[in-house]
Amino acid sequence: MKFLLLAVLGLLTVVSALPAAFASHSTPFNGSGTGTFTDTSPTTVLITGTGNYDHLGLTTLRFPSTITGPAVCGGFTATEQDNYTGANGDSVYLTVHDTICPTSTPSAFQLDGSFTITGGTGRFADASGSGTVSAAVTFTSATSGTFAGKQTGTITY
Repeated sequence: MKFLLLAVLGLLTVVSALPAAFASHSTPFNGSGTGTFTDTSPTTVLITGTGNYDHLGLTTLRFPSTITGPAVCGGFTATEQDNYTGANGDSVYLTVHDTICPTSTPSAFQLDGSFTITGGTGRFADASGSGTVSAAVTFTSATSGTFAGKQTGTITY
């Protein structure tokens, strides 16, 4: 009986340690990217580019964006559904809420926003996290342009 009790206690000790060994933890999810954007309708924009991001390395960016209204600064607000795809094919999905404001330079805007990580594929299937984004946006025509941005945040996976 004593042996059985010790065996059960030993098993419980080992099993209770397993969740800690496999627990995910929050780590930095920072990076920067550049690319282009093109209006796809009066209220939608497709943003594409490349960058380098923590946990992904060289990253392909695809950000469908919807203009959601005017901003107090004289610009506009938008919501993006972002897909960051790493070199190995794993992706991280983000929802981003942006405010895009004109600057003193013609055709130049400053984008600032916040993001929430909503999942992904591969090792990021259950990812979560949040952070901020900022970007310099330049219109090169009435319907397209370029961006250079960075983000700072955390990811748990």
